[in-house]
Amino acid sequence: MDDWEQNQDDMGQPFAGVAVFARSELFSRIYDDAMQMVRDAADYLELDGQIDRNSMPDDLAPVYACESMRLTTRLMQVSAWLLAMRAVQEGELSSDDVKGSRYRLGAADVCLGGPVRGAGLLPAQLIDLLGTSRRLYERVARLDTLLFEDAVDQGAGNPVDQQLNRLARAFNRKEE
Repeated sequence: MDDWEQNQDDMGQPFAGVAVFARSELFSRIYDDAMQMVRDAADYLELDGQIDRNSMPDDLAPVYACESMRLTTRLMQVSAWLLAMRAVQEGELSSDDVKGSRYRLGAADVCLGGPVRGAGLLPAQLIDLLGTSRRLYERVARLDTLLFEDAVDQGAGNPVDQQLNRLARAFNRKEE
């Protein structure tokens, strides 16, 4: 287990793991990938997306609007979360500051919801951006869970069971 995965100390207090994660190579890679994705999405929506939208049938326009809003919501949520981590890295926020809901990844119902009917008819470039943004959101959601969710019965029970519970929560699987 990496140091940044440890989410609480023995007293159940917020951990230094956020600060360690914010200074890690993993964070830097995810941050760079996300910011490139934001640039790619903005370029598409401002240029080719406008051309695509203007040339599509009228009945597909609401589908395009819904799915492009889902794309921007995912990227805004991920960007906000990563910028909070960057603020920890820069010393502008503490690990304790970012544990609150204000800085947590949000809008899961929109970001992880299924596509609207007709989304498969959208332009290929938008479909690709939607898939990439969903995978990015899911990746950051797993990190959010690993970094911030309270361990089940901290200090009680088997450490292996505790780790398995953390992994199950991180990947949104039910315990069997």
